[in-house]
Amino acid sequence: MQKRAGIFKKEQFSKVSQPPGWWSGLQARMTISYVGVTVVSVLLLEMLVLTILLFFAFSSLSAPIIDTGVKQEAVQYALEASRLAQGETLNPQSTFQPHQAGSLVIRGNGFEPATHNIQYTSQRYPDTQQEAFALLISPNGQIVASSYPARYPLAIFSTTLPSDRDEAIAFALSGTLSSGVSSTPAGRVGYAAAPVWSKDNKPIGAIYVEVPATPPIVTVNNLWEPLRIPLVSALVLLVITVPIGGLFGAISTRSLVRRIHRLATATTRFTDGDYAQRVHVAGKDEVGQLEAQFNRMAEQLIESINRRQELAEQNARLGERDRISRELHDAISQDLFSLHMLAGGLQTAFSPDSPLYPQIKTLKQTAQTMIFEMRALLLELRPAQLEHLGLPAALEDLATAYRSRLGIEVVTTIQPVTLPSHVEHALLRIAQEALSNAARHAEASKITLALEPQERTVTLTVIDNGKGFALEDGGERSYSSLGLRTMHERVQELHGSFELKSAPGQGTSIHICLPREEEGV
Repeated sequence: MQKRAGIFKKEQFSKVSQPPGWWSGLQARMTISYVGVTVVSVLLLEMLVLTILLFFAFSSLSAPIIDTGVKQEAVQYALEASRLAQGETLNPQSTFQPHQAGSLVIRGNGFEPATHNIQYTSQRYPDTQQEAFALLISPNGQIVASSYPARYPLAIFSTTLPSDRDEAIAFALSGTLSSGVSSTPAGRVGYAAAPVWSKDNKPIGAIYVEVPATPPIVTVNNLWEPLRIPLVSALVLLVITVPIGGLFGAISTRSLVRRIHRLATATTRFTDGDYAQRVHVAGKDEVGQLEAQFNRMAEQLIESINRRQELAEQNARLGERDRISRELHDAISQDLFSLHMLAGGLQTAFSPDSPLYPQIKTLKQTAQTMIFEMRALLLELRPAQLEHLGLPAALEDLATAYRSRLGIEVVTTIQPVTLPSHVEHALLRIAQEALSNAARHAEASKITLALEPQERTVTLTVIDNGKGFALEDGGERSYSSLGLRTMHERVQELHGSFELKSAPGQGTSIHICLPREEEGV
């Protein structure tokens, strides 16, 4: 059963909905999302890089600031110790206590000491607490003066200090200013060791200063230099990536949006009645699956429409057959019955010797024959109740009708079978046509009706003991009558075989075999 897909195509289509504007379309939204993701990604990357740069910049700034401050303290104390020196030796009365003879504390403006980071203390603090202190060390490494005597008393040697600090003191005793930043369990410290010079420029001792490393005051000016190039580069990168992200989004989504728009257009045209619309399946992705499903849906819908059209035509034919059957029964059948009764009355009224008696008898027999054929015709036109009975029960009902209404012996061998509705309908119509031909034309008194399902086929056999007829050559011309040709065409549509056997005086047999290739057959 094949019909052209365009059979239901309308002459006029409604206007296809226009696609949305670019800014409100899918491509614009996807492009904007690409740009947004690009900007966020670049900003996150730049923030990460900036954080790392700030860390290193802060570290690089803090060390020089600490180192410079400690150096200044050490140099100031060394200058004062040089001033108080006695020739080639240090002043034995040197002290870090203010307001004492030999004090190394320098007054800045007369009120505050210039060396304000170091405070003399005689109290011992916990080792976990960092304290700034200064030491005056003799050439042999012995402490001569201490601002923190509770921890670093006089007369002990500088070797009690950590090795890196003792090494710095050794450099200072040899005449070299040395400084650095070191990590301790209590935190970072800055230290410096400055040589104390005699009047003839010979190192006669050393000043050692150690202060806790406090975070430097970070300003825009001291941060701008190390971060200037990275910040400008980040800004340029952001400006460049925004149009690149937009261009990439527009290019990468163009094909996808075009496919979706093509699918939407085809759907709109299909709903407007253009059932020939199909879309090209451009890939195996999700959109490609939608395209394939659209084509499949279109084929199934067309097939459904064709079936509904055929069902409507079939229902119209059945309705017309039912109407004709009622008209024949209500009008012609009653008239034929009245004619038969009148002929019977005339036959009774006239004596057998009357010259009109043979004609009246012939009239009565003709009316009787016409009534018989009319009943057979009405049975052929009789609508089948397949939906309620099924094929086996409908065939039994048909055989019962021929027995009761026409007085023909109908022997049935009908086995239960489940078939598709269109196959059941075709077999029932073939059986109706065969029984009608046997009753009306073959004048049969006995008919055999058999329905036998096999594993892959189902057979319908109708055999009558009527007068039969001569087959011409076994070819298509054997089906010259309308009824036989209709039965043969029905069987061909179902890809089955149709076998007809008949001879004058030997009855007729019709054998039909249909394949059971469909589910449920």
